[in-house]
Amino acid sequence: MTTTFPISSATPAGGATAPNNPTTGSSANNALNENTFLTLLVAQLKYQDPMNPADSTQFLTQTAQFTEVQTLQQMEAEQAASQSANQLLAASTMVGHPVSYSLAAGGQSSAPTPTTTISIRGSLSSDAAVGTTSVLRTSVYTEQGAAIPLDLQFTKTATGWTVQASTKGADLGDPINIPFDAVGDHTTNDVTIPASALDGIVGTAGNWPSTGITLGFGEATDPSHVQLATGPSTVLVAEQDGNDGQTATGIVTSVHLTADGPELIIDGQNIPYSAVTDVQ
Repeated sequence: MTTTFPISSATPAGGATAPNNPTTGSSANNALNENTFLTLLVAQLKYQDPMNPADSTQFLTQTAQFTEVQTLQQMEAEQAASQSANQLLAASTMVGHPVSYSLAAGGQSSAPTPTTTISIRGSLSSDAAVGTTSVLRTSVYTEQGAAIPLDLQFTKTATGWTVQASTKGADLGDPINIPFDAVGDHTTNDVTIPASALDGIVGTAGNWPSTGITLGFGEATDPSHVQLATGPSTVLVAEQDGNDGQTATGIVTSVHLTADGPELIIDGQNIPYSAVTDVQ
């Protein structure tokens, strides 16, 4: 009596074992491999017509063709592994650096985001002469996604430092005092360019967040937070949180490896390495 086995991953009743299917590979997607080829070759030899045997040259040609395909597959796998390693190495060098990335490629919203915070890091000189300045240049975004050039000029005064925002040579409001405590740490993060001052930029009135733009100097727990220090000033714009709906920027804080390649952690979001358009 012949036992018929269903097509299933389950074991047949009675502990019987289903016969091997010579067309089924060992991989999950049933891809052909060397075992499949050898099984088919043996079956072809076993069931050939003894009165009209297959041409031995044909077998040699088939073997050569399979060997060639197997070599190409191995080369492809090695190339993919090498590319993945190179991407991981390149991604790891971005940690701590600002990068620009495509919102669409990163799976992010394509709606423009107005700038609400500019993150500034580094140090301001505690022994600089009164009147010493340090200028930072960046771009900020309105609620419609328009990019506006913005200069931040830090100036040493008799009592500390101030910051003056301007664009294209036009001051936006008055200089803002930057308070520091006795040990050189700033005493508040609430240094803000008010919306009323930003409205002075021609063509942008009413297109700014009502809270204005905050200059974030970093928490005390952040080793790169702005503080007073001897020597020259080294402040820089680390990032700003606005974008034009197409490209955004941010600091890479870590790298996460996935089956699809490295992902960069930027502002708590997972951004594919392939979405990066520029490294600053």
